[in-house]
Amino acid sequence: MPVSAEMFWKYNDTITIDMGLSRFKKNSEGHEILEFVGIEKLPEDGTCTYTYIYDRTAGTIQVKELEKKTKKLHYTSNFTPESIDSSNPVIQARAAMAEAVYQRKVAKNHKK
Repeated sequence: MPVSAEMFWKYNDTITIDMGLSRFKKNSEGHEILEFVGIEKLPEDGTCTYTYIYDRTAGTIQVKELEKKTKKLHYTSNFTPESIDSSNPVIQARAAMAEAVYQRKVAKNHKK
């Protein structure tokens, strides 16, 4: 499968979003769900690949899977959903990123 530069969106200096893997759907309960993958470049020559689930209806963001790879380390982890209204700045940043991915995905779908 050919790789297009449009599929990868450089969100900031360290995080790239794979738009080709982003999926938006409404689940059986009517919740708007966005699943997407972000790749973070680490300073120590490694990467963290995050698979996020953003439930716009419930107002939650979740790290479904985190895979960290460095020369010395390789592990995976996951986290429970967190409210996007959290006072935690990490959660706030993830929620803002998720909404930006959603807006980009929706805008692209409306152009079709």
